[in-house]
Amino acid sequence: MLVAPHLKTEQTASASSPATQTSWRFGDLSAAELLPKLKRHLYGQNPNANWQLVWLNNDGRPVIGLLPKMSWSVYYLSDSKLPNQQPNIYKVIKNCRDGSHSQAKTNQAIISTYMSYSDWQEDLIAYSQAHNADNTDDNNSFSTKDVDKQSSYHHGLIGFIGYDIAAYELSPAAKIQLAAQPCASLGHYDIYLTPNAEQMSWQLTIKDSVTDTDNEQKGVLVKALISYLDIMDKELSNQTLEKSALEMSYKTTPLLLKAQWSKRDYQQAFDKTQSYLQQGDCYQINLTQQWQGAFNQSPNDNVTPMLMDYLPALHRNTHAPFAGYLAVNDFTSEISVNTPDNQFELLSCSPELFFTFNKEDNTGKHHIRTKPIKGTMPRGLNTEQDNAYKQQLIDSEKDRAENVMIVDLLRNDLGKYAKIGSVKVPQLFAIESFSNVHHMVSTITAELKTDTHPLAVLFGSLPAGSITGTPKKRAVEIISELEGAARGAYCGTLGYMNFDGSGQWNVLIRTLQANTLSNHKLGKKERHVSLWAGGGITIASNCDAEYQECLDKVGNLLGVLTQDNSDK
Repeated sequence: MLVAPHLKTEQTASASSPATQTSWRFGDLSAAELLPKLKRHLYGQNPNANWQLVWLNNDGRPVIGLLPKMSWSVYYLSDSKLPNQQPNIYKVIKNCRDGSHSQAKTNQAIISTYMSYSDWQEDLIAYSQAHNADNTDDNNSFSTKDVDKQSSYHHGLIGFIGYDIAAYELSPAAKIQLAAQPCASLGHYDIYLTPNAEQMSWQLTIKDSVTDTDNEQKGVLVKALISYLDIMDKELSNQTLEKSALEMSYKTTPLLLKAQWSKRDYQQAFDKTQSYLQQGDCYQINLTQQWQGAFNQSPNDNVTPMLMDYLPALHRNTHAPFAGYLAVNDFTSEISVNTPDNQFELLSCSPELFFTFNKEDNTGKHHIRTKPIKGTMPRGLNTEQDNAYKQQLIDSEKDRAENVMIVDLLRNDLGKYAKIGSVKVPQLFAIESFSNVHHMVSTITAELKTDTHPLAVLFGSLPAGSITGTPKKRAVEIISELEGAARGAYCGTLGYMNFDGSGQWNVLIRTLQANTLSNHKLGKKERHVSLWAGGGITIASNCDAEYQECLDKVGNLLGVLTQDNSDK
């Protein structure tokens, strides 16, 4: 492998899977601060490379994926566009970083295939198993006997699976609407950045495996990448340039998102929800509403506004443990696929864990943990009020009832994949506090059956019960009818799955989406941004309280977005 000769390299324990690691301080930036600067810098250095940057906060163990070896982007096809009129078939665009299939300018092969959701799942499992077999020695250094150990990314798939596709697959006959954007996207990130053990610098890791066919091309890319990171590190370490460089990275103008429902609209949807509950269709239904807006760009401003530019301020405000950012190139668009302003962006400030998968050393057993959130109260203006709100949540019989419904739903979901007798609930109704709200959180654990791949558990358990309701299938049907708009990625999941089956996935709540859409009235394309919020509705729910809960959940995010620091 080609590396810059002046940089120190290290090898992992595995001779078959060496990893080249170099480190930079990058002006001591946090991950959320680094990402916007990094993305603009890399595109500026080489706009033709397949930069698909992804960041996961991963509960304080961040990872930044840079240049995937392989990526899968999934798009919904209307019936008229389906090959041979086959139902439930998706267009899956594989982007391969493979020198043997390289194109003249992009050095990548873009392959379109058509497959079902289950076939895509099997394709991912087969790919993961093949790479896990190649990296057995490497995996042993990351597995653990402690099933409660915090999970970290070391080599595998990173990406998201949206709510729409999972809900549609759960109830195909309901014809659930899917948003005009990628339904899901996963990438094999063998080139990534992580903080070193002392959290003082960022280390670049490059994984190899015996199945690599793009070593020569990859070596060229890595050598170039290291030079790009060298340049950025020097710029950020130069005291005379640091201030202006950081300001350019975080320069934002106010982004106003308007509620798509009035209070009256919400009341009508709430009343219909209550009707379904009273008829016995469901015990709980998660009703959500959307805020929407678009970026305003000055004709004299040559910097395209991007959702990622709001990431530093949003993360400083929320400190969300399962926050993340992902951008997906739109390979279906007529305009250039390599322009950042044409990418689908996903920015999550999620406090909610969906699944943590851990692999036990020696035995190879996989353990799973999930922590559903159900029950919310706002933070107080002072300590006394804050404690009163917290106690009110602790004492709420309604919230306890909602929480235990979802716990039972998830116990049933995991029961399909878990070893008999292994599903446990070690903690019920714990209170966790975040920047804007208190949440009631429970914990469920299980040991997976030996013949069950963790990806099958992930796919088979989507969408998460905490953002659908119970029973899940009927809940997603009612949600589709009442909300009247596709959720897109919102309420799906974002995370990673290492090839050894360890991994961590969030629930995509407190999440923004940005997409480039055509404005036919104005005759131009606009970048639209959406944000959603909602809550679980039961027969005991009060409309005013539930509506206020929506505002409590997104109020701080909306406040950050409307701040103007364009002149700072």
